[in-house]
Amino acid sequence: MWRYGAQGYGLSSYSQLGTWTLTPDQVRDWARTRFTRDNAVLWITSAEIPAGLDLTLPAGTRIPAPAASSTLPVTPAFIHGDDGHVVFDAVLPRSTAATVFAEVLSRALFRDLRQEGGYSYTAQADYSPRDADFATLTAYADALPKKQDAVVGGFVDAFARLRAGRVEQSELDAVRGKMLKVYDTPDLGAAMLPSDALNLLTGHPILSPEEHRAELAAVTVADLREVARAAWADGLLQVPGRGADWAGCTQAPRYSESAVTGTRHQSLEDERCTLVIGAEGVSLTTPGGPVTVRYDSVAAMTTRPDGARSLTGLDGFHLTIEPTLYRSVTGERIAAVDAGVPAAVRVPLPARDAEQIPQPPEPKASAPKARRPRWRPALRGLPFGLVALVVVDTVFALGVLFSVVHEATAAEPNWSRFFPLFLPTVLLIRYTRRAYRRHRPARG
Repeated sequence: MWRYGAQGYGLSSYSQLGTWTLTPDQVRDWARTRFTRDNAVLWITSAEIPAGLDLTLPAGTRIPAPAASSTLPVTPAFIHGDDGHVVFDAVLPRSTAATVFAEVLSRALFRDLRQEGGYSYTAQADYSPRDADFATLTAYADALPKKQDAVVGGFVDAFARLRAGRVEQSELDAVRGKMLKVYDTPDLGAAMLPSDALNLLTGHPILSPEEHRAELAAVTVADLREVARAAWADGLLQVPGRGADWAGCTQAPRYSESAVTGTRHQSLEDERCTLVIGAEGVSLTTPGGPVTVRYDSVAAMTTRPDGARSLTGLDGFHLTIEPTLYRSVTGERIAAVDAGVPAAVRVPLPARDAEQIPQPPEPKASAPKARRPRWRPALRGLPFGLVALVVVDTVFALGVLFSVVHEATAAEPNWSRFFPLFLPTVLLIRYTRRAYRRHRPARG
């Protein structure tokens, strides 16, 4: 999916949505065009064809392997994957040198990551033909959570050593000897039938055992270095945890280059995300960037009776429209999406149970507001006598304060005149406190 998108060889990453809408006529058409003697190879390991076996098939036209697409603007590239797994793949021209390199790489990873580093239990590489001219090189290593960075580092270092040509001749000879032993088996002809059938269907040259041996004998250390460089240059590395930009890899695109314009519908799950339904396609704007699927490049769109739409673009980008999770996604807006997507790529799915339809999160209960105490006049509800006493206290205090200020500014202050005021002041305070306590209101 990350290398090819939702087309061609990338379709193996997806579920077979087309089976939901298959018709008898489509099945008959497939059989008529594919199940022909031009597209079928039968191999038998017996000395003769079993009696009564009818091999009659209609004539047809050879169906070629799909054209290779690419969604990687730059390689080597990396993507983030699940913890505990490091995976690398590259597309290489089919060659005997490439098959030898896969075995050399497998041994290097096993030695570095398991035997010497103790980081991985499984570390291996594989070479698999893709079509007439190209093959896929895949390398894999597992990793414990605390050793993931070490595994990625060892993975990259092993490739760097092979790209530099640091391969011992004895190592190449050991791999070559192991591969040559295959041609000494008594049932070699039968063992080669599956690969010969694949080569016949894809149009790749079929070599005799002698030609295979000759090509193996011609592989050199320099050939392995060139294969290693080509593999790394085209590589896609899946790493757990942090990225692999430090190793010279560019992160594969996670967002589209641009978003469409149209009606905007804010997410009810994350206010930072907005769904945009336009005349050219649909976008989901996120804090990281937009995800866009344009109508003219839809690989498939599933539909639900409740209005949900799930669009996958040929480039592998995918987004889902759930009307319950976005503001104002009406039936009219869903109809606009349906009108833009070609009918040939629409896949109607059955209705969902009510509990399967996603719902927006419940609004968080707001914290109760603190009650603001209402201002209550201090003298409210008090008897007239107490109020009058408070007024007398206030006037008396102001008079004393005025006299103190006046005396302080005199040329020769005489503070002894304030002594007779001491007793009245004490009595006023005492009676006022006693009266207030008697009529004090209870606490609310």
